[in-house]
Amino acid sequence: MKLDKMYDYKIIIEILFNVLMGKNLNEAFSHSIATAEEQINIAKIKDISYGVLRYYYSITTVLNKLVTTTPKDKSIHIILLIAIYEIKYTKKPQFAITNDLVNLSYTLKQSSQIKNFVNAIIRNYIRRGTQIESELVKQPEFKYNFPLWWIKKLQKDFPLNHVEILNDLNQIPKINLRLNPGKISIDNYIKELEKNNIEFALIDNKISFTQSISVDKIPFFAEGYVSIQDIHAQKLIDLIQPNGGDYILDACSAPGGKMCQILENFTVEMIGLDIDQPRLNKVEQNLTRLGLKAKLLKADASKLDWWDERQFDLIIADVPCSASGTVKRNPDIKLHRQLSDISNFVITQQKIINNLWQILKPGGKMIYITCSIFREENEDNIKFFSQKLPKIKVIQELKFLPTKYADGFYYCILQKQ
Repeated sequence: MKLDKMYDYKIIIEILFNVLMGKNLNEAFSHSIATAEEQINIAKIKDISYGVLRYYYSITTVLNKLVTTTPKDKSIHIILLIAIYEIKYTKKPQFAITNDLVNLSYTLKQSSQIKNFVNAIIRNYIRRGTQIESELVKQPEFKYNFPLWWIKKLQKDFPLNHVEILNDLNQIPKINLRLNPGKISIDNYIKELEKNNIEFALIDNKISFTQSISVDKIPFFAEGYVSIQDIHAQKLIDLIQPNGGDYILDACSAPGGKMCQILENFTVEMIGLDIDQPRLNKVEQNLTRLGLKAKLLKADASKLDWWDERQFDLIIADVPCSASGTVKRNPDIKLHRQLSDISNFVITQQKIINNLWQILKPGGKMIYITCSIFREENEDNIKFFSQKLPKIKVIQELKFLPTKYADGFYYCILQKQ
């Protein structure tokens, strides 16, 4: 069946419209793909929808130079964002981009006036884009491709390397693998990749694909030998040494990567807790694929109405956060997150840790984790816990900034005396 490129663009517009209205990108993308009524080019749709959001601030700054006022019609505004993205960041010929998107605007609106407007803006960008961008190079939002508050915050928190951090957060994310050591060694898996001519890099002794690859093409994924997990997210296993039979809580556990990693490496009893049932279902799916077992509970980690009064030897507290370290794979965070959100996350984090501390055994450890790079959610919170929680000892703090291959993460090992 021949793919309809106009229908692909309509799906892209639907995804971007929903995100610009405040919806989560991954959820909007999954919903639009699942409900598509015709055959679609999923790779193309993902490239453009994620790409427009990845470079949203640079593209928008340019577009504001090309139009006197932002088009009131959201779909036409999105078509112009797509045009700039495709011309600047893809190999598609400019004439084809112009032709497709001008025709799309007419198909959607049946208006020659709108068609001529879109045609004029796209051709103006093709003609003057380089000049416009050279004039914008000193504007922070264009230069760094982030909202101004985010740029200023990183300049303050990381005065020596904020530019490097911003650049790394703008990278296209890599697919990284976690191997189940009980099923395959890294040497044998590398041989399998080489046999299948799959390009990869070995980063911190972890597999990172250097080419785009679909899940169904990843060797032994369906068999549960490997899972997709960020390199820095896999650092948890280096920080814990549970004894056989230890009772472990994975609070805020969805989608279950850390729980599965522990169960692949240790013989322990685990409970996975999450407040969201659909996300908890994903944990169940991962456990099933990997042949692992744990008890899952839908519950709020800031409350104890689910607890049976049996204390835990180890608590993994991967708390809700701004996810500022994961912008590469979640570019909509740039649009949705506000500076004021950080303090709200901190309040939630403190409620959860204050609550979970009560059910940790004396001598037990808690691993506090965020995928944020913001100080308030990390180092400042640990200072707060050190002052407020009884019998607490800070064992170790580790902060991993985003890189070309990995997301930003923060870990702190806390022990109850």
